[in-house]
Amino acid sequence: MSRGFVTLGINTDRDRFKYCYALALSIKAIDKDAEVCMVVDKDKYDEVGSTYKEAFDYITELPFGLTSHIDGFHAMNMWQMVHASPFNETIYLDADTILRNVDLDLLWDQFTNHDLAVSSIARTYRNELTDKSYKFEIEQHYNLPQNYNNMIYFDNSKDTVLEWFKMADPVLQNWRDVYSTMFKEKKPQTFDKNLLLNCVTHFLDCDNDISIPVNNLYDIDTKSARLWNKDIPHNWTEMMNAWYTDDDKFLIENYNIPGGIIHYGDEQFITEQVLDVLYSRTST
Repeated sequence: MSRGFVTLGINTDRDRFKYCYALALSIKAIDKDAEVCMVVDKDKYDEVGSTYKEAFDYITELPFGLTSHIDGFHAMNMWQMVHASPFNETIYLDADTILRNVDLDLLWDQFTNHDLAVSSIARTYRNELTDKSYKFEIEQHYNLPQNYNNMIYFDNSKDTVLEWFKMADPVLQNWRDVYSTMFKEKKPQTFDKNLLLNCVTHFLDCDNDISIPVNNLYDIDTKSARLWNKDIPHNWTEMMNAWYTDDDKFLIENYNIPGGIIHYGDEQFITEQVLDVLYSRTST
């Protein structure tokens, strides 16, 4: 029975593979034997630089091609992860995530007895539970599941998993129709992967089966941390100082995040200095 981590790496006019690379380095720093796969678009393997390739055990291609080419929302391809994963058991992670000081055995153990699992909670950089009233405003208004789909565990062999990803296909591809049908009052402004996957869970009425509290999952943004101000920028790095130090400390303002699955969300966080620190941790 194989198990490993999968992330989605769609390149654009900017180097987006480096976020997957940072994630892979962070996992390898914890356990050099942990297996990591990056999924890329068809015929894009050669665009992955040789340095990046060294961090992955597998690089697979989207089996059905890039299905987001019109809208450009790359998360529309999420439904293909169950087909692209080379593992029997998979933990999917958004590319803008890093792991620090995580006991990977305990992480996998949390998903025992689950075919599919997502976290119902997340923490702020101050180690408080996030304020769901911001991120899940639509879900709360329409009484939908409120899960953090930036990390998804699934067992490829289970019918319930195949059913969930099969439902995710039309929901993600036809997200405008989903919005117009479901949301008559409060409406999202644009494509929202997390909301749409919560809709998938709602349509299949499986929230009680897949929702679990992962206590060391962090979701870093400003409003979920209760920083309410009309002038708050979208990217948290524009208003808060962050350091990933050479001695492996991750600080935001005066708060140290000692360890966890950290969905940092803001791609500006990954600098060459951060990559250097992560790389150095893989060789220690």
